Amino acid sequence: MGKLEETQRDVEEVKEIMVDNLNKAEERKEKLDDLDKRAAMLLNKSQSFRKQSKKVKQKKRKEYLKSKAGLIALVTVLALVIIIIIIIMFSSGYSSDASVQRAAVTSNPNVTEQL
Repeated sequence: MGKLEETQRDVEEVKEIMVDNLNKAEERKEKLDDLDKRAAMLLNKSQSFRKQSKKVKQKKRKEYLKSKAGLIALVTVLALVIIIIIIIMFSSGYSSDASVQRAAVTSNPNVTEQL
């Protein structure tokens, strides 16, 4: 009976090893399932982040364009005001110079009498 007992011990050893391997395989399966769930959550979060970042990018681009348009409008208005002021100065300068010249050319003999 020595061989039968030795064979039974060998079978028991193999059985224990197989049960241990099955337990380890089950643990690995659970870990893989957990990793799969985490990967799915990360994918969802990354997609949501991408959408949100696109919205923020569009919003910031609109703000930039609005501020740029406002700056261009301000510069245009300032340039027009400066041009109008220059035109008014030159046109009033020529007319007052002309009236001064006319007054100097036409002498009024009564001017000394009025003083």
